Amino acid sequence: MKRVLIIKLGALGDVVRSTIFISEFEKDYEIHWLTSQKSKDVLSSQKIKRLYFYENDNDKSQLKNTEFDLVLCLEEDLQLLEYVSKIKSQKTIGHFLNNGKVDYTQECNYWLDMSFVSKIHDKETADKIKLQNKKSVNQIWMEMISGKDGWKSQEYDIGTTPKNINGVIGFIDISESKWPNKFWTGYPDLKQKLEADGYQVISLGMKQTVKEHIEDINNCELVVCGDTSGMHIALALGKKVVAIFNCTPPNEIYDYGRMKKIISPLLEKYFLKRTNDLEAQSKVSINEVYGVIKKLIN
Repeated sequence: MKRVLIIKLGALGDVVRSTIFISEFEKDYEIHWLTSQKSKDVLSSQKIKRLYFYENDNDKSQLKNTEFDLVLCLEEDLQLLEYVSKIKSQKTIGHFLNNGKVDYTQECNYWLDMSFVSKIHDKETADKIKLQNKKSVNQIWMEMISGKDGWKSQEYDIGTTPKNINGVIGFIDISESKWPNKFWTGYPDLKQKLEADGYQVISLGMKQTVKEHIEDINNCELVVCGDTSGMHIALALGKKVVAIFNCTPPNEIYDYGRMKKIISPLLEKYFLKRTNDLEAQSKVSINEVYGVIKKLIN
């Protein structure tokens, strides 16, 4: 059987999202995965033949002595790409090292031409294209490896069995250091309204381990969040999700028919800004989020 090496270390949400490749590759490839220790709990699928950890020198040494039919590299870190350049493969899709600089294969043009590593656009132009883009990253990635007909709503596969829970609503009510404007200020008042209706509301802040965070999310019927790693985990677990988008592109997230997106009217003003702005974090109304929850959960 052919071998594929998927390279995705972080961020955690993107690692979860990249598990859509598992169902695409499992029939024809033995799936190997280079990742980081912090991501191992979302890569528990039995369909993955072997995990390698970038922090582990023995794993990296073994990878250099293994030949792959395909390497799918979803990381743009220069030091990592220097290492990846030493892995033997028949074909690479994704990022690679070209004369000491980060480059990407032509299959990735749609995705990466609107990114900060774009070869043809400055950041301002790339951000404008990203704002106008209508495709989810899931669709872009599947078309990247399988052509225009490759997207078939492939599901996440994090190797955890979803629980059937009723009446418990989880809030991922934490701020992310890199993206403060993903936070929403309405959680405390929303919690009061929902508890008055008889729902149990729990906070889903990060725990000591990702495994514990997954378990907390799995114990919910519905999750309210921003564009976070927990949002992807909730989707992977088949949960109903209400996601608030204050500063990141909502169209890049595929809803799988179980997520409702609430898009801030100030999205364009704060698009991809990593500042800390109360206006951005508070514009979405509590009543709007409450109304969407009631429609989803009843």
